[in-house]
Amino acid sequence: MSQRWRTTAASSRPWVERTDLIAETLRTMKRNYAIAFLARILYNASDELIAEKLHVSPEEAASFCRIGHSSLRHPSRSQGLRDVFDDTGEGALVIDRGLRDLIRSWCLEEMFAPLCGQCEHPMESPGSLYGTVGRPRRYCSNACRQKAYRARHRTGSLP
Repeated sequence: MSQRWRTTAASSRPWVERTDLIAETLRTMKRNYAIAFLARILYNASDELIAEKLHVSPEEAASFCRIGHSSLRHPSRSQGLRDVFDDTGEGALVIDRGLRDLIRSWCLEEMFAPLCGQCEHPMESPGSLYGTVGRPRRYCSNACRQKAYRARHRTGSLP
């Protein structure tokens, strides 16, 4: 049985053009709804973390995520996004210049990026944005990892 590949208008467009549509669509939403939606999708942020960063209650943060997701499905916004994902079911989202600029302008990396276990600075490359494989990093650099190791062994050897 030969498998037939379906080509759609979405699969013939370049990714950059299609993900620019996502950034522009997110800009049309209320900012808190879009931030909560992106924090959940990109950083796997909990309701408590979103609530803390947006200065609302955890129930409101959960509501913001639901409303953000629902408003992206609304016909006024979904018409432009209809061709963004093709029918292959891969569901991959490429972070392009438009979406990255949106993330930077709203300071999402500073708000939701994981912090280094030693120096508590935001990690430079969160795993969900860059698609790393394996366990998420706990330290921002090898120097911080080494400092933490030495601190653990120094406290363990004291009487």
